[in-house]
Amino acid sequence: MAELSAQMRGRLLLLNRNRWSLARHGGQLRHAGWQVIPAGDEQEALGAVRANPVDLVLAEGTDEQDRLAYLAEALRLACGRAYLPLVVISPHPDQQCLCRLLDSGADEVVAPGISSMELDARLRRLMRVKRLQDELRSSREALAASLERERALLARLRNDNEHLLVLAGTDPLTRLQNVRHLDAFLTGQFRIARRYNRELSALVMDLDHFKRVNDVYGHPAGDLVLREFSDILRHLVRESDFVARIGGEEFAIVMPNTDRRQARGLAQRIRQTVARHCFAAFGQEIRITVSVGMCSYPQDAEVATPQMLLYFADQALLRAKQLGRDRSVGFDQFSADNRRQLRQRHLSRPSTMSPELCDVRR
Repeated sequence: MAELSAQMRGRLLLLNRNRWSLARHGGQLRHAGWQVIPAGDEQEALGAVRANPVDLVLAEGTDEQDRLAYLAEALRLACGRAYLPLVVISPHPDQQCLCRLLDSGADEVVAPGISSMELDARLRRLMRVKRLQDELRSSREALAASLERERALLARLRNDNEHLLVLAGTDPLTRLQNVRHLDAFLTGQFRIARRYNRELSALVMDLDHFKRVNDVYGHPAGDLVLREFSDILRHLVRESDFVARIGGEEFAIVMPNTDRRQARGLAQRIRQTVARHCFAAFGQEIRITVSVGMCSYPQDAEVATPQMLLYFADQALLRAKQLGRDRSVGFDQFSADNRRQLRQRHLSRPSTMSPELCDVRR
């Protein structure tokens, strides 16, 4: 038999309690190209498997079923998850013994008189099976690692997308919602109100003479005032209400299940709270007031679309500012002719323009 390198064969653990037979078979296997790791008993075999990577186990003279089952399980546990074929040289390779040994964990059972050439061929066959098993295990581990990375990446992307959605819909200064989210929320709530005959109200607010605050105290002080005003709104509204900043000093609140009387009450609380509040900015006290416009569906019969609700509230705000500011005005306070004119004006505008983006221009 031609001698082959150990690299072409593999690392073979040879277990034999007979030292003379162990040395003889070890020499033959080394000559065939195997890297032989000798072991005189089960304890030595377990220690060898733990200390060295082993490809195959050749156990000679192991004929007891319970002992072989223990050996097979212990050796495979010791080598970890790697596939470890076990070949048994049995002195009684009859059919009954063969079946018993195979059931106990052996991958191959051969007779003691087997030729070196045949034994080498059988070991090489098992070595091919082992390599395929190892490749399959490596592929599974690589696939599992890849799937885990994909899951982690998807989770990170999901979190990033959620964060981006929050940023895209949030005003960076006040941390309130912005006009984009206001449009979507208002549209959804209007559909619900119309479908189930529920009330829906909107407030549009503007801080009075806010330009003076920026001119006298500076823009950083103006930013602090806007943040404080946003905090006031958060504390006064319900969890179901939607508060948004829609312009420089302009804000809107959409209130589901809220009629005209309730909307007017909230507008008054906001106006009175702001008038009493002392805004502090860099050690300076700043006093401001707020004007509020209101509109309610379906009590304001002219409202036929969600955009109309906000548009009419905005027109009511303009009226409040014309009447001297620091007050709240409802769309119901307009004359019937005036309400019809505003409805016609709204309907005649190009439909591609969003009123939340173009109506608030004072």
